[in-house]
Formats: sequence, structure tokens, C-alpha cells
Amino acid sequence: MADPRSLSRRAAASTVALGLIAGLASGWWAITAGMGGESYSGWYGSRVTGSQDAGPWLRARVAVSGLLALTRDQAIYFTRKTDAAGERLRDACRYQVSGGPLPGRWWSVTVYADDNYLPLNDDDALSFDSTEVKLDSQGNWTAILGNARPEGQAWASTRNAGNYDITLRIYQPDKSAQDDYASIRMPVVTKLDCGDKP
Repeated sequence: MADPRSLSRRAAASTVALGLIAGLASGWWAITAGMGGESYSGWYGSRVTGSQDAGPWLRARVAVSGLLALTRDQAIYFTRKTDAAGERLRDACRYQVSGGPLPGRWWSVTVYADDNYLPLNDDDALSFDSTEVKLDSQGNWTAILGNARPEGQAWASTRNAGNYDITLRIYQPDKSAQDDYASIRMPVVTKLDCGDKP
């Protein structure tokens, strides 16, 4: 007959092991699930990224994702994983990103693959920025996310990106944008097609 004390020790060890596994798994999920923060028209941003107020999970998330978190007066960051319909961004589809003037000296949109790194391709087009888009008379612009370079439009390649994220960085943002992220007119990401399917 088994010793009750031995069974009790095994049960305690199993409980501790399961607790450690659950804790590690939830911690890893917390630091790899994206930037977190508040949603601004589908883009997520945290007002404490790059500040002394950032907690340990946000600091870990910044370290794992490779995002260089400058202070808020130097840059503000937003990320998104879905299109305007709420569907996951994926490299099999083509998207239009459309926006207007953004409140900063310079901005860029960069593609990050599903492993939080830049996609492994040789297209030399992993981002587009404010110097590449063509503005209309109101300062509005469009760009394309997709596998093939479009003619005459700003473009970021998503080839080999899998289910990907895009990060918007606004450098030297206006004080009003630093104080109120909700005041920023965020770009819209619209799915155009997936292969030959709309």
C-alpha cells in the first residue's frame, strides 16, 4: 500500500510544476501578444511605452519584440493585427492603407512577421513612410501591403510574413498627439483581395 505522505508529496510537486508551467505560459503570452494598451480605431498604443511608468510586462514586451521605445516626445507607436473588418492580416491577401496628415515630423509603417521579426524576403520594401506616399490636395494618401510591388504606389512587402502585424511610428509628434492619442486620425487598413478572391 502506498505511503500517504509520499502521495501527498507527489501531489504537491505536481501542483507546483503545473503552476510554474501555467505561469510561464501566461507570462510568455503577455509579452508576445502585441503592444497592448488602448485601441485607437483598431491600432493599439500605450501611453507609457518608453517612459519610466512602463511596468515589467510592457518592458519585457518591448524587449522581445525588438521595438525601440523612445520617449513619447521623440516617438509614439501603434500596432495593429487586423484589417478594418476585424480579420487577421495575412500575407495571402493584399490591403490598402489610407490616411491623412499625421501629427509629427515624420512617420513610417513597418511590417512584422508572425514571429515579431521583419519578414524574410529580398523585396527591400518592409516599410513605407511619409516621404514615399503621394498626397492629394487635402494631404490624404494611400499605400499597399502585399506580396507584389504595385505600379506608382507606396508599398510594404508582406511576402513570407504569415499572419503579420504592422507598426505605425510617428516621430517628434505634436504635443496635442502626445497628450491625446484619440485626437490622431489613424490610417484605415482595407482588404482588397486574397489571391484572385475579393
